[in-house]
Amino acid sequence: MMRSLRARLLVVLTLVVLAAWAIWFGCQYQQMTRQQSGLWDRSLRSIAEQILLSLPGDIEATGAGPRLQLPRDTTALSSKFDNLHFQIWVLARREGIVASTHAPAGPMRADFSDGYAEVLVEGAPWRVFAVSDADGRVQVQVGHDASLQHYEIKRWAHASLTTALLVLGGLALAVWAVVRWSLQPVLRVRQAMAARETLDLTPLPGTGLPAEVRPLVDSFNTLLQRLDHALQNERQFLSEAAHELRTPLAALLTQAQVALHSSNPDDTREALNRLIRGIERTSRLAQQLLDSARVESGRGEDRRQSVDLAQVIEMVAQEFELVSARKRQRIVLDTEPCIVAGNLDDLGILVRNLLDNGLRYGHEGGRVEIACRQSPEESVLTVRDDGAGVVADERERIFERFFRGSNGNGERGSGIGLSLVARIARAHGASVQAQSGLDGRGFGVRLVFPARHDAGQR
Repeated sequence: MMRSLRARLLVVLTLVVLAAWAIWFGCQYQQMTRQQSGLWDRSLRSIAEQILLSLPGDIEATGAGPRLQLPRDTTALSSKFDNLHFQIWVLARREGIVASTHAPAGPMRADFSDGYAEVLVEGAPWRVFAVSDADGRVQVQVGHDASLQHYEIKRWAHASLTTALLVLGGLALAVWAVVRWSLQPVLRVRQAMAARETLDLTPLPGTGLPAEVRPLVDSFNTLLQRLDHALQNERQFLSEAAHELRTPLAALLTQAQVALHSSNPDDTREALNRLIRGIERTSRLAQQLLDSARVESGRGEDRRQSVDLAQVIEMVAQEFELVSARKRQRIVLDTEPCIVAGNLDDLGILVRNLLDNGLRYGHEGGRVEIACRQSPEESVLTVRDDGAGVVADERERIFERFFRGSNGNGERGSGIGLSLVARIARAHGASVQAQSGLDGRGFGVRLVFPARHDAGQR
């Protein structure tokens, strides 16, 4: 298979031109053959009739005497009609009285019938026309070697073929040059891509591109822009994630050194408590980073099934019972079966991050309420707490990665949890919205999923 667009265009155009020319040549050959046959036949008849009309009335009394000769210093002009030969016969005695210089010795048409005929003369095919006078006394026979007609047609065909090949060669060169010139911008794009560094995602040059190729390059440039944006986000993510991990690890090391060198049991206990909290925070951050990487790596895979959000909420709530007990917090469930189409693991991560966020930023002795309601059109999941909440100006940005609100209860978050919630929600076709929490305070998140009713496929 030809992979080159230039070669394809050249071959296809050449084949089309050759096919068109072959059809034209076949039609011209047939027409030329008919024209040549008609021309020769008309010439035979015209010459025969002119000779007959030029004869004197007593021509049959003329004997086959010696012929007249041209002057010695006269050069005879040659033409294709030199190959035409004539004979004049007296029909009564079957005697030839006048003939052209190189005419056959015997009659060209032995049956002396009038009209056209294909005959053999001295073993060669001849085309002959015979015409007699009105009284049937004299007959004029004019003929020529049939190979002369074929020679004329062959000579015309040879000239036509030679001319056509020259024209086709010139046309092929012109087509090749035009195609090469037209595709030159595409070659420049290819060279520009080959010369790039591995992570160079700047748009490709589109100047001078053919209209048929421009949409492809524009689409590719759009893809490059998206890749560049994604790569920048990942670079920022890695940079900030490294910073987020470096800070608690340094704090862990400090608290461990304090506990190791302290001689005061109270100071040692305080350092160990801080060490434990730091380990918990680092573990939570690492888990969120792993969840974020897992969600990103699984993007594009269609592993959806019917999932009951109520069951997911119950399982996650059980995981956080010990966490809520430390601050004497309550987890209040207000759920009903809510069937959605989604990935079970991703939805578990979503609920886990929402509940973790509510417990950490809720006040001691407070509560976190998780509600799940389903209607024929949608399934709604809300998670609300009674903590310090988020100021109204920051609610639009609270789902951005690594964004931390200014209003807190002393807890330092990573800025990953709610951004991960937003990404999982978008992947499931759900809308996410920040709102007020419980009792006119705190913070809440409302997610609306498209409803799915095939609960039997859980």
